[in-house]
Amino acid sequence: MAFLISSWWYPYYFSCAWDSTAEHVNNNWTFISNQNQTLFLENTSFTPSLGENGIFDERCAPLTVEELRWIEAVQEATQTQMDILFSIALVFGVPGSILALVTLSSMAVSPTKRYMSFLMVSDFAALLLASWSVYRATRGQFFTQLEQIGVYVFRIFQAFSHWNLALICVERFVSVRYPFQKSRLYTRRATFLSVGAAFTVSLVPFPGSYLSGVYFNFIYKDLEAAVTILYKLIYIVIPGGLIIIFTILTARHLRRNVRHRETIGTQSEQNSRRSVTTETQLTRLVFVTVVCFAVFTFPWAFIHIFRHLFWNGTYNLICPLADTIFENITYTLWAFSFFNHAINFYVYCACAKGFRNQFVRVICCTKTETRC
Repeated sequence: MAFLISSWWYPYYFSCAWDSTAEHVNNNWTFISNQNQTLFLENTSFTPSLGENGIFDERCAPLTVEELRWIEAVQEATQTQMDILFSIALVFGVPGSILALVTLSSMAVSPTKRYMSFLMVSDFAALLLASWSVYRATRGQFFTQLEQIGVYVFRIFQAFSHWNLALICVERFVSVRYPFQKSRLYTRRATFLSVGAAFTVSLVPFPGSYLSGVYFNFIYKDLEAAVTILYKLIYIVIPGGLIIIFTILTARHLRRNVRHRETIGTQSEQNSRRSVTTETQLTRLVFVTVVCFAVFTFPWAFIHIFRHLFWNGTYNLICPLADTIFENITYTLWAFSFFNHAINFYVYCACAKGFRNQFVRVICCTKTETRC
């Protein structure tokens, strides 16, 4: 049974097999179960789930044959869950990203359209590169050094997607709070510069972590907490914080604007109703996208931070049964996180009437532009 343990910087692989004597052998671990005891042996390779002495907690009861088989069954179930969940995300996400790009390219140019297009590109790249990594790893196929770089690249595009969503949230806030300054602030050049800056920030943690992990493993061990914090800050904490802050601010000002329009029903307000409706649809679309982002991404991010900074650091000695359950939860949530890259097209169709109508026109080959 091949089972993927995907870390934040490097994929760990656990190849598990038990025979009738309950002997479990893989690349990092060896379980030898006798009648009254289970010995845990670790080779010289670095395994983050274990303490420095290479054994599980002596306070844990010795593993029986039934417990070893239960661990094997849980790991097999985890692999199946990951394969199914990721396959669903891949099947819906890749064609959805393509359809969204085609639809957006046929719409009137706007800053929102540009940011959404870059978001679709990053989602598409993240899913494709992740599929190559996941399906190879879950079948016990180890990576060459070049293939390991591909793992880093898909992590970069995942972070880039989060930063693109943060840029969209900032743009929505500016549209609602400063509508008359938007055209001056969001020029074509400014939009591409902001996207380039987001991509550059997404690159920051990876070159150093790759070199330290591949060539200077002892350096990575000493700096594991610092590198993990840096990665999580850029991957989820900072963009997630920006997304939440500007979404709340946008909702607050949008509610204030709605009350103002209800109070002052002037002719100019009636004439701009169509523009207001478009902005409202876009803002609603962004709100739903942010909710999906939080639901699919935050649980895995929080448990991943806990795993690297507390579970591996504080609990140097871990019972194998507890560790198996924790790994099952961690990597099931990790598989769910890919839905964040798969559902954007369907959210756009459900929440934005203009996008949905334009998609129908594209399918029917009707040449009409609609503003995003």
